[in-house]
Amino acid sequence: MNFSFSRAENKRTTRCSICGNFVALETSNTDEQGSAVHEECYVGRTVALFAAQQAARRDRESGSSLFPLEPISATPFCR
Repeated sequence: MNFSFSRAENKRTTRCSICGNFVALETSNTDEQGSAVHEECYVGRTVALFAAQQAARRDRESGSSLFPLEPISATPFCR
């Protein structure tokens, strides 16, 4: 059986901090914390965070929310 450890050593990899799969150090990007990430993972996370921030901003500006607050006097537990 011919197995060479030198071939495995030539490919330096680490885990992507977003998806957890291996990423080659030579082709990886880094996130805000300096961790290695796939470009696709980083872009996807950035777009998702931006969309969530925009949705939250729209909700604040429109005054709507999923769970509207009721005045304290209207709750049955306060007397």
